[in-house]
Amino acid sequence: MQKHFLVFIGFFLSFLGNAQNIDKQYARKIVDELTSEKFSGRGYVDDGMRKSAEFIAEEFQKMSVQPLNNSYFQEFEMSINIIQKAELKLNGKNLVYGIDFLVDPSSNGQIFQQKEIYNFNPKNYQKALESEKSFQEFIYQDMVGQHQKHIVFPPHHFEVDSLNQYYKHWANFYRPEENKDRAIFYFSKEKLTASLSQQPKEINRFFIKDHYYSENLKIDHYQIESEFNPAYKVSNVIGFIPGKNSDSLVVITAHYDHLGKVGNTIFPGANDNASGTAFMLSMAKHYTENQPEHDMVFIAFAAEEAGLLGSQYFVDNPLIDLNKIKFLLNFDIMGAGEEGIQIVNSAIFTKEYDVLNEINSQHQYVKQIKKRGEACNSDHCPFYLKGVPSFFIYTLGGKGHYHDPLDTGESIDLIEFHDIQHLFIQFIDQL
Repeated sequence: MQKHFLVFIGFFLSFLGNAQNIDKQYARKIVDELTSEKFSGRGYVDDGMRKSAEFIAEEFQKMSVQPLNNSYFQEFEMSINIIQKAELKLNGKNLVYGIDFLVDPSSNGQIFQQKEIYNFNPKNYQKALESEKSFQEFIYQDMVGQHQKHIVFPPHHFEVDSLNQYYKHWANFYRPEENKDRAIFYFSKEKLTASLSQQPKEINRFFIKDHYYSENLKIDHYQIESEFNPAYKVSNVIGFIPGKNSDSLVVITAHYDHLGKVGNTIFPGANDNASGTAFMLSMAKHYTENQPEHDMVFIAFAAEEAGLLGSQYFVDNPLIDLNKIKFLLNFDIMGAGEEGIQIVNSAIFTKEYDVLNEINSQHQYVKQIKKRGEACNSDHCPFYLKGVPSFFIYTLGGKGHYHDPLDTGESIDLIEFHDIQHLFIQFIDQL
């Protein structure tokens, strides 16, 4: 009897292990695909976002997730300033985009022209703040001194945070008509974090790692190639699984877009947010094999990185009754989890947070579930502002690569992927 019991336990544990491997293998396949070169960082160069949307729709179709209103796609237009190429050479060294430097995403196309360098003096600036008269004199001297020159801001950190912010945005005070054929160069100890812009500006700014700064700095070459598109077409990707009851909906979301490609530099966006897209698809796969209690809608949003544009468009043009949503779960940055998970809005929807904690205390799925208040920092926000109860979930731990070329598939291990998935499957069952 004992021998048979041990055989059964061994078989059961083996079954669980195989199930975990299958879940993780599918997620890994999705992450590796979405971060591959053919999707060009899922952005606005080489049709990266369109190709990604088509791939997700194909996954829905393979697993028999139904289209909503006879189509997986909800198309809309958006404006975007596309940085296609950026080069910089300082003191004889060619810098690598995304690693050594970035350009402001609102930059215009520009080719290098040799000009004098004006070195902004942060110490004189701070001293000038001692009186109104000295500050006015500093501004006058600064405006005269920088005229028709390239402007360099050396690496500097003020003890007062407001001064750091002011220093960082000082270039916005220069008159746009003075910025033709010149650029502004910020050297900083801060991490280089890329972003997007929907509009171009007259000011072209470079953000450069501080160790490339020197008092005898020589700007050898730079070039920016950009294109402003006021009507770039993108699509949300939406699937539907009918439940046993159709009185309400559970919605699972993740954004699939990322920052794309600049020159030869690709921003793969593995953790942000190929991992969340893989999580959303894995949940859909589970519910095609296990019919849910309530109808379920799965949405992969476009253009989150440009300002939550996909989710905002959906809320403004809903394909479902928002009032029927029982709960919305938005997954963004799901590649780690060894330090647990954090949930935005859990301080608002405390009943649901308590349910999650109770499930986790019973099964020890993750190390901790950290509580956080409201924050409009991912695609749950437009729904929440419309009164839809919602959580935004992200994992804690990992290597911390964010909006840089190092956020690759190899940099995330999906270590808690299976456990987090089963935590939320049980949570949905108890809604």
